[in-house]
Amino acid sequence: MAAGKSRTSIWSAQTLTASSANTNSAVIGLTNTYGSQISIRLTNGATGPTIAAQVQIVVGNDSTPTLSANFGGALVGSTGNSAVSYFSVEIPIGVAAVWLTAGSNTGQNVTVDADISSVTGI
Repeated sequence: MAAGKSRTSIWSAQTLTASSANTNSAVIGLTNTYGSQISIRLTNGATGPTIAAQVQIVVGNDSTPTLSANFGGALVGSTGNSAVSYFSVEIPIGVAAVWLTAGSNTGQNVTVDADISSVTGI
């Protein structure tokens, strides 16, 4: 029997405005999953940013979350003109909630897309 899987869009063409506050995604509960994979794409415009955009994955102990921590270091894009940076990060079965924080770019806007795919049954 095949494993059950689901995909959820976290951000679709979300603009990270240059020199603005970071953008936070909604908290995604993972208590009914058996591990997940997050895929991220950062896309620069025709003129790249002065400082590259970055995405930080944050994990929590429950859906509130009452305790959270960065999951690894920030995923940093490029400053190149029209550059596209791709990232994929595996989220282990023990994580109860996850969300993304993105931004820190200066000079030019950057677009971020992100999806999470989860195993929902075995």
